[in-house]
Amino acid sequence: MIIRLALCLLLIAHLTINVSMAASNVKDESQVTAQAQQFKLRKDIVDLAEQAKISSDKVNYLLNDTLTLNPSLNYAEQYLVLLIKAKVKQQTQQHKDVILLIEQAKLLSKYIATEQLILPLFANAYLVLADSYAGIKDYDNAYKNKKVFVDKYNEYREKKRENNIEKLTKNSEVAQKITENKLLANQNKLKELRIADVHAQQEDQQRRFFFIFCTILLFILLLLRKLKVRKKLLVLAKTDSLTGLLNRTELFNQGHKLVQDASEQELDLSVLLLDIDHFKLINDKFGHSIGDLVLEKIAKLVSETMRARDVFSRLGGEEFVSILPNTNLDHAKAIAMRVIEKIAQYNFSELGVDDSITLSIGVANLKDTNPEFDDILHAADLAMYRAKAQGRNQMVSYEAIVSDQERRYSN
Repeated sequence: MIIRLALCLLLIAHLTINVSMAASNVKDESQVTAQAQQFKLRKDIVDLAEQAKISSDKVNYLLNDTLTLNPSLNYAEQYLVLLIKAKVKQQTQQHKDVILLIEQAKLLSKYIATEQLILPLFANAYLVLADSYAGIKDYDNAYKNKKVFVDKYNEYREKKRENNIEKLTKNSEVAQKITENKLLANQNKLKELRIADVHAQQEDQQRRFFFIFCTILLFILLLLRKLKVRKKLLVLAKTDSLTGLLNRTELFNQGHKLVQDASEQELDLSVLLLDIDHFKLINDKFGHSIGDLVLEKIAKLVSETMRARDVFSRLGGEEFVSILPNTNLDHAKAIAMRVIEKIAQYNFSELGVDDSITLSIGVANLKDTNPEFDDILHAADLAMYRAKAQGRNQMVSYEAIVSDQERRYSN
């Protein structure tokens, strides 16, 4: 352990020498500011980052003043603010706070361009972090972070060297291009003779391209129309043509799935079976066209009472079914009563029907039957016929029928 510590100290000393040599070549403050502005950094934030190592009181004052006046900072500016706070904390030997602040700043690195992160202004965060790790005698992390700083500075210096070479290359290329432009001017005179032929070829290619484009566009339109028709057919296959509700087939498809899910997850599920009272008399008295209008209106009125998760469909004729997922018996009975009251109070005279129209509703809960949709629907059907037998315009639950049968057997 002692040997390892000694090696770490030697490596840190070696890196410190490299950092000192690197620091001597760092650009001056105006160059740093120019680069910061290139990456859309506010000059006052950059100034604060440099002042943090001079006077902690002044930096704290200026930092608070800057954040008060300009509370909205981008990721790079937030990075520098955390670095500034870390430098201030480091002056008072609050190394654990420094480590937390720099780690927070490092989390922002993924939002900042690599070209900006290798700038000494940003890479200095690793040097600050290394000093604080050394301050708490964690020399392994101190060495790692100081090495990261040196690597970033070397990358920055290499990038700067490449930029300088690129600038020199561009200057050389400019002189070369001037000469080339003179040659191109002479060549352009020759190319003008070929332009007419090129234009003719381009026009021919454009006509071909336009033809191909129109062919592809026509194919896409036909495909979209086919998909639209198919989608419409799928919808029609699932809905009742008169009321627009789900039809009997789709009712049973969804009913089996909902009952299975409720059984597996041990959730409540209730079913309402609604039947229009004396509907045959409505058809006989006012005609089947009026009867269809009544079916449509009742379907709309009941749909308004249903919740978004409920499945409301037309079973056939004047019968409708509503599946109420995650709904206990008492809640289902309350919904049934609201539906009965809404239909009984509605004035159907706008359809030419002067008589009042009522519903009989049977209610069944999954807990009172076998966990099969056919069984719970049959239970709701029995309850609905009990409601009709008791005078119509009312709701009866299957639970009440079961209770009556139990009382008879007990007697």
